[in-house]
Amino acid sequence: MISLLEIAERAYRGPRMSEKEWNMGLFRKMQQLASDHKLTYSGPERFLDVDDDYVDAAFSAAVDFLSETGVYCITTNRVIHFDEEEVREAVKSAPREVTVGEGKDARVVRKRVTEDHKPVNVISGGHCPWPQDTASMAQTAYARVLRGDLIEGFNLAHVDGYEIHGLPMAVYAAKREFAIMREAVRKAGRPGMAITLYPILTRAGALIAPIDPDTGLRRTDGLLLSILPDMKVEADYIATAIAYEGYGGYKVNGGCFSVIGGFCGGVEGATIEAIAKGITAWMVYRDIFQYGGTVHGSRSLTARWTPEMEGQDRKAPTLRSPIWPTYVIHRALSRNTNIIHFGGIEGQAGIGGIGSEVELLSIARDTVANTVMGCNLVCTTGSNPTPYHVDFRAWVADATVKAGIKRGEVRNVMERLESIVQKRLRGAPPVGYGDRRMLAYKDFERYFKPMREMYNFIDQTPSKILVENAKKAKKILMELGLDLEAAATRM
Repeated sequence: MISLLEIAERAYRGPRMSEKEWNMGLFRKMQQLASDHKLTYSGPERFLDVDDDYVDAAFSAAVDFLSETGVYCITTNRVIHFDEEEVREAVKSAPREVTVGEGKDARVVRKRVTEDHKPVNVISGGHCPWPQDTASMAQTAYARVLRGDLIEGFNLAHVDGYEIHGLPMAVYAAKREFAIMREAVRKAGRPGMAITLYPILTRAGALIAPIDPDTGLRRTDGLLLSILPDMKVEADYIATAIAYEGYGGYKVNGGCFSVIGGFCGGVEGATIEAIAKGITAWMVYRDIFQYGGTVHGSRSLTARWTPEMEGQDRKAPTLRSPIWPTYVIHRALSRNTNIIHFGGIEGQAGIGGIGSEVELLSIARDTVANTVMGCNLVCTTGSNPTPYHVDFRAWVADATVKAGIKRGEVRNVMERLESIVQKRLRGAPPVGYGDRRMLAYKDFERYFKPMREMYNFIDQTPSKILVENAKKAKKILMELGLDLEAAATRM
């Protein structure tokens, strides 16, 4: 497989290109690949019923993109080129399973496939801003979710009374973040639990700073190194990947998604981009785990509401982005690579109110599809506001596996749950708080208040109303053949 040193060499020696020229060329290339591989948009009404010929054609288009166009390094304004043999060799070399954490808290994280009978792996924790004074307490609560296999860190806007600006402060903040996380897992009784560093700054110095087997990032921990939108990479991330190559630790790609209507064009181009991102993350950064694999819709294809849209003429949300492109991405990576993927369809945090029956049913709707699709679960704060939400999602996933739901049955389950959600929302504001990427630090207190109402982070217990709403949701899910009570008992 191509070495990281060779990647670095090409990032500084490859052909120069302006970022504007790269952006404008993406659309033309994606249009050409979609035509060459006969990829056509079939409308949003499909679910997991796309045949494997289409899936394999989408994967081939992604390989062609990488071997004919490459990826763009925004740090050096150069193109990193690959040949097809390098791409094909790389996709075969990714590990199918990885052990993370240490001692009694070590967990094996595995690749899953469509309709897999194996249980999902679960990531919980931060992936968002968190005030320093409450961070340890909150992350301890997430670490106590026994179904969680590893936990992710958080952002700090202020550290020890100082606002974070510049590399020196970011280095200190990254070290403090990891020290807080180590304290949190120790308090949770899981000192060996794997922790993922959430970048406070994407400079290599800040990413490397927490390396410390005693009080910081251990050889069994990891960090988030993401591919940027429009097939772009950073030299600092490449440098960080090289630094960790000898040290150990796993790496995660948080950028395996695409947006319809961006530089890659429509659904077909967005699908090709997301698949290519998954391959690129492994080749360029050695990201073993992939988050997302999602195609996000524009306003015409989605019903994602935000507080700023209050007062506008609106309808209750429908199934947001087309489901089937996300299935194609995960199916393509699963059939043709060993990459371990998490995520899938992303729900809307707080819809109907954090901890409401509506929100829990929305979580269940998407979790069923993601589990059948072959995804592991990302249950970080932005879309899973409390540790009890993480438990609930794990119950749904385990019940889905136990029930043996097939991909052809997913549409019926999702549409029945969606119908119930819309009926519950009639006459009530459907507004949530966006997803974790939309959660700015200045908005976090507004988001944190209802979280605290639904979960006591000091006592580490859910509120009575959250538990009661979960019981209502469980009853509905039981009627659909999902035995959440049995799943909760097995945990």
